[in-house]
Amino acid sequence: MLRHGYRTIFSNPNALCYAAVFIEGCCVLGLFPYIASFLFELGETRLSIAGVVIAGFAVGGLIYTMTVSRFLPRLGVKGMMVTGASIVGLQLGAIAFGPPWKLQATSLLFMGWGFYMIHGCLQVFASELSVEARATALSLHSFFFFMGQTVGPIAYGFGLQTAGKIPTLLTSAGIIIALGFACARLLRQIEPGDAGATT
Repeated sequence: MLRHGYRTIFSNPNALCYAAVFIEGCCVLGLFPYIASFLFELGETRLSIAGVVIAGFAVGGLIYTMTVSRFLPRLGVKGMMVTGASIVGLQLGAIAFGPPWKLQATSLLFMGWGFYMIHGCLQVFASELSVEARATALSLHSFFFFMGQTVGPIAYGFGLQTAGKIPTLLTSAGIIIALGFACARLLRQIEPGDAGATT
């Protein structure tokens, strides 16, 4: 039964949402361990300030919950993924150039807002991979996301050490923007009349 569930999930073309959420975890959450060191380079040595900056991401998530009902009907799922990924990419690019901590906190706020735009859409796609094995599908979604969060700091560390801060963050920005466009193009929305659609 378990094997059949996995087979059903991964035979669905939309299973590429797992690769997407892995990349998302790498590019976004992989950055967080380095925020304090970025601020230290600017002369800001208070760890509390690093906490405030990172907290901006959570505030962005709250803003997303308050605005998603307005933006989703206007942008649609594809527009949400493209817009969210573009917002995240722009904020990664801004952080790359080392603005003051207050601007970085603002960037993290917008990053959180944009992140949940694309992440929420990917989670919906994961929930629709299999009606019979929905719990397994969502568990895999979490698995790939947190694996991305695990690999992300390693990838960032390698990039920062070998290429430097600006090239690494700009590369990450380019990847996440490309991801948004790729997801909008490749992920297929389930129509109400389709077999296996959620009710």
